[in-house]
Amino acid sequence: MRSKILFFGLIAVFVFFTVWLAGIEPDGALKEFVVRYGYFSFLAVAFLGGLNLIFPSIHLAFIVPLLNAGLELWVLVVLGAVGITLADGIGYGIGHSGGDVFGFLKRARNWGENFVAKYPRLTPLIIVGWASFMPVPNEVFVIPAGLVRYGFWRTISFTFLGNLIFNIIALNFGNLFVIL
Repeated sequence: MRSKILFFGLIAVFVFFTVWLAGIEPDGALKEFVVRYGYFSFLAVAFLGGLNLIFPSIHLAFIVPLLNAGLELWVLVVLGAVGITLADGIGYGIGHSGGDVFGFLKRARNWGENFVAKYPRLTPLIIVGWASFMPVPNEVFVIPAGLVRYGFWRTISFTFLGNLIFNIIALNFGNLFVIL
């Protein structure tokens, strides 16, 4: 019963933030919040962007104004990676608690466990590569990782590394548009 409550609670949070972020225009209140509160707001927006499927990596929309405001690029890189990785932890929790809720996921869980057992060295490369270069939310792999009980810290550390690489690439590209 507890796992069902946790699973549906996490799904509700996920859906709420997705709908909420879909209604916010980047030039409105969210932009004002990000520019006004700097580093903290960038971390918060990276976290919220990591929680949803509609606007993944929404924090990147604010990189040029923040860099123009004088914030440090490398601090923003790390904060962006931390924010998205924190959200990925919630996705992992959804997968971890969801395996007991739905019986039809047992087949997917068995497939994932067999894949991880058969290719133990390939799994981390897939996680880092996906988080680094795919412009698709990380929930595509962190939820299944939770489902197959692939270690939480292992998943989060590889996801963080991938998010760090992604943010280095994306924020350095945004740095090209900063007014000197």
